[in-house]
Amino acid sequence: MLSENLEENIKFLKLKFMDCFDVIFREFTLGKNETKCLLVYIQEIVNTETINKNFFHSLMEDFNVYNVNLDKKEALEAIKNKFIEIGNVEKITLLEEAVEDILDGKCVFLISGISAGLSLNTSKWQHRSIGEPISEAVVRGPSESFTEAISINISLIRKRLKTHNLKMEKLEIGHLSRTRVVMSYIKGVACEKVVNEARKRLEKIDIDSINDSGEIEQFIEDNPYSPFPQISYTERPDIVSACLSDGKVAVLVDGSPLVLVFPAVFVDFLSSPEDYYVRFYFGTFIRMLRYIAFVIALFLPSIYVAMTTYHQEMIPMSLLTTLIAVRAAVPFPAVIEALLMEFTFEVLKKAGIRLPKPIGEAVSIVGALILGELAVSIGIVSNVMVIIVAFTGIASFVIPKYNQSISIRLLRFPLMILAGSTGLFGIITGFLFLLIHLVSLRSFGVPYFSPFSPLSLPDWKDSMVRFPIWTLRKKPEFMKKRSSKIR
Repeated sequence: MLSENLEENIKFLKLKFMDCFDVIFREFTLGKNETKCLLVYIQEIVNTETINKNFFHSLMEDFNVYNVNLDKKEALEAIKNKFIEIGNVEKITLLEEAVEDILDGKCVFLISGISAGLSLNTSKWQHRSIGEPISEAVVRGPSESFTEAISINISLIRKRLKTHNLKMEKLEIGHLSRTRVVMSYIKGVACEKVVNEARKRLEKIDIDSINDSGEIEQFIEDNPYSPFPQISYTERPDIVSACLSDGKVAVLVDGSPLVLVFPAVFVDFLSSPEDYYVRFYFGTFIRMLRYIAFVIALFLPSIYVAMTTYHQEMIPMSLLTTLIAVRAAVPFPAVIEALLMEFTFEVLKKAGIRLPKPIGEAVSIVGALILGELAVSIGIVSNVMVIIVAFTGIASFVIPKYNQSISIRLLRFPLMILAGSTGLFGIITGFLFLLIHLVSLRSFGVPYFSPFSPLSLPDWKDSMVRFPIWTLRKKPEFMKKRSSKIR
């Protein structure tokens, strides 16, 4: 509890903020009897101009106009209502509240003789301005992206969904960071079971600090051991508003420009917002390309290894003759050759990302050309394998969601090992295991492989194909028919 003795409050706060040079304790007096007052704030995260103009100036200049008795508890309400020209002012009675508000960028105002205080919202956090999406760029469509400031992200969603049913529930996660997390949904559209389950999972998170939404994702997803992501994320406000309209739930994390969206199904990770901003036949064509690219990125190296190792009779004779001549100088079997090239490709890709942008592009392009040429010239790999791996890598870049692309790149390696050990039988076995796994997955109660399994024909019009926009006005059926079991 705040004490009526101001010195005790000052002693407590100075002990809490010991060795914190940026915490300012501004002591001053008010009234004819010169009552001692205190204002505490962190200099780097408050708007000092607001403090000087809307607090000190109005308080010092106009205080004597009103006959306020600072010895009475009503004085706090009088100061709050008559002198302070700041929008959000709240009354506090606990010292712990005072500490939390100071850390949150607010000012705490205390008066000697009163066991309460005022918390003034004067926060001014530094943040990046709204820019263009980096990982989800489109040719046609909005060019706004979320930032690290949660207040800006909320405003971008509110701008698109002007309804009082859009709810924003605030939580704080992290014992040390006390990160602000906001769960957003449209009441009456989102399933109450999903909303309640999401709230329960978020409240169960027990960790010291949260720095990004990716950490939240790992805590609340249904199956953390699955290679496939069950929660989507996006940096685009238009995607979030569309998903909320479909009955999904979004989670915003302060300090992260990526918003989590769930429930998420398999087809969500092969869709792009641009599909809805172009004519339906062109959107369908682009989607079909993505599904073809998905199959190529996952199975092409494995099929090549299986056919060249075990099933040469399936290759046309003219092509087989060429492949035999090309591979004659290669000392490794096809599976080792494929694993070596895939590993090299992944290393080059990571090197290009981590290095500074001008150097990274040069390293990735020149490195791939030089290493590929040298590997072929000295006979470590064949030029056909270089083409296969390059085409597979390009196909993986067609997938719009990065987390799904990573899953495919990881799954390629066990599939190549299966192909090298048992041929097409191994590939089919691996494919069946993946299919069974996909069908068994759930994302907050929604079958992950919807609308293919369980079958929902009305939802096929927005899955592998995209029907005209006027036929997509209803919420997906699989969002209505949820499983009764949510983990």
